Amino acid sequence: MYFLLAASIIALTLIFERSWSLRRSVVIPLKQVQDVENAVKAGDVDGAMQVCRGSNTTMGRILWVALKNRGVSRNVMKEILEEIGRQEVAYLERYINLLGVVASVAPLLGLLGTVLGMVEVFDQISSVGMGNPSVLAGGIAKALNTTVAGLCIAIPSLVAYRLFDSRVNNFVVEIEHHALRFVEMLKGERQ
Repeated sequence: MYFLLAASIIALTLIFERSWSLRRSVVIPLKQVQDVENAVKAGDVDGAMQVCRGSNTTMGRILWVALKNRGVSRNVMKEILEEIGRQEVAYLERYINLLGVVASVAPLLGLLGTVLGMVEVFDQISSVGMGNPSVLAGGIAKALNTTVAGLCIAIPSLVAYRLFDSRVNNFVVEIEHHALRFVEMLKGERQ
């Protein structure tokens, strides 16, 4: 049960941290993107860079790199943005796999606790005999508690893992869309 308690603490901590870190306002604040685009359209590249530098968001860092490298060719800029995009995606995905590990290991830990509890019950039967059936039933119920605890940890962890993985994938698609639009705007291909 101590391992299951540790797993539950880890899972809760990761769920709260990822919920806080994967908010739209932290990853892709649309107002900031609009402010940067408006500044670029107005010819104020320094102002656009200030807007990007003033916020600590994923999209802000990507747009700042695009503005910083605005003099390079379109293909080189796309390569640079793909590289910074991979770094930002890795940053967004951090800890999500650990949540998946907790979701996978918790039921196994619960099952291990149940098996150990059942071994203890059968050991008691072999040394004392059947004796009182209510004591035997109580021992079995106690052994099964670890399986219940493992499943109670694994199910929400797995749901959160899938939710966060999907959220990151949606952010990646949206970031690619904004970045491509921004490159086209910088290169004069879009107004």
